[in-house]
Amino acid sequence: MVNKIGVGQIPPFLFGFVRQLSAGLLLSFYIFVIRKHALPSKEYIKFHSIVAILLITIGNGIGTFGLQFIPSGISAVLAAISPIIIALLSIYLNPEDRLKPTGWLGIIMGTTGLLIICSNNFSSDSNKTNSLLGLFFTICSVSAWAFGTVYSKTKTFKESPLIAAAIHMVVGSIPLLFLTLIFEKPFDFKITTTALGIWAYLIIFGSLVAYSAYIYALKYLPATLVSIQSYINPIIALVTGSVFLNEKITVWIIMGSMITIVGIILVNFSLYKIKYRKIKSAVKV
Repeated sequence: MVNKIGVGQIPPFLFGFVRQLSAGLLLSFYIFVIRKHALPSKEYIKFHSIVAILLITIGNGIGTFGLQFIPSGISAVLAAISPIIIALLSIYLNPEDRLKPTGWLGIIMGTTGLLIICSNNFSSDSNKTNSLLGLFFTICSVSAWAFGTVYSKTKTFKESPLIAAAIHMVVGSIPLLFLTLIFEKPFDFKITTTALGIWAYLIIFGSLVAYSAYIYALKYLPATLVSIQSYINPIIALVTGSVFLNEKITVWIIMGSMITIVGIILVNFSLYKIKYRKIKSAVKV
């Protein structure tokens, strides 16, 4: 939701570049200056630079660009494809993380619940053009995010996952700079209080907190288990909107939320042995 508001205020590639670079530099300062952590190896930087392009440049940057063309409801449903792609890729790239039948049932239920939750958005956004260009960019970003998530687990390193997160944000932001210079007019952009507020919120909570937590969790947990938790985001947004904005919660939304939560529980149950084994063997960072 904040991203959707952001692209209405700020050119999307500029929006992503400033957000990711700022967060990456802040996290790097904490790791290498305050914590005085040693620099990682060239192999580590090279590997995570590839992950950075997949997750940050394409997965986040191109996805943010696509938001300006399609309704938020369709974007949310397309994002729900990511755990399915991750589960399928994990069969081949991370066999030890493959789902059991219970887990697949959970993904189906989670996706179904999200479709029900977002059905209201389809009707409210029905007057907007569902641009094929927007759909293309969004599908590309979701696919890249899924592949980058699974690919990041194909190699293991002893370094803190926070270092990986910092590399992702800094390296992944660089192509966004070139994209904004080529396709946008960043120097004609008027800085407003709203724009600064959105940037500050996403730099702190969207990147420094949420993205770092995502990468940290990926180091120790199955990729499908980490990705399925994103299904809870629309539910949290709906509850927050109801409490602070007096937005109406319908019976369909309640039903969809319950189905989604049951789906998440099933996926967690399917992977609990792997989850607890990895947590037990995790190295304190």
